[in-house]
Amino acid sequence: MLKPPKLGDVMYPKVYQIKGETTSKSKLYQLSNVLAKHKNEIKRLRDTKHEKSKKIELLIKPDLKKYGYLHSVTNKDLGIFKNNSLFEVDFYNPTTKTAIEIEKSNLYTKVWLALYKQLESPIIDHGIIMVPQEKHTKTKKENTFELTYKRVENNTQYLLFHLKSLTIIGY
Repeated sequence: MLKPPKLGDVMYPKVYQIKGETTSKSKLYQLSNVLAKHKNEIKRLRDTKHEKSKKIELLIKPDLKKYGYLHSVTNKDLGIFKNNSLFEVDFYNPTTKTAIEIEKSNLYTKVWLALYKQLESPIIDHGIIMVPQEKHTKTKKENTFELTYKRVENNTQYLLFHLKSLTIIGY
């Protein structure tokens, strides 16, 4: 199982696999390489107040397209959710059945919504949720990556039966 790096490690991005030890490492390496390629710009967007995760999506979209990912996938594009659903996923690869959600702000609510969308879809087998490695508030620095994977891991043991894998990535 991929384990989270120790605090202070320079690994980028940080990856923690909650479920699916046998998941293809190649798709995680592909995604990690794409994020590493754009590391400086992603960190700038991540650390700039009021920037949206959509800018990160658009930055990595051309690279992910090469690996078969579709961007902003809804039921209009593919029957990814039940009829009349207004959900969308940031990226979806129909070949590997992998969905990627990129979150930047309001992480507690957004991460649970991202997970819910991945669980709700009958055609998503592998879920990836990307969150900032850290978030700076007025009074402290918060390790959002670690908080996110611990919250999800500790509170989803009965929910994850639908997914073959679930990975949290700290960008």
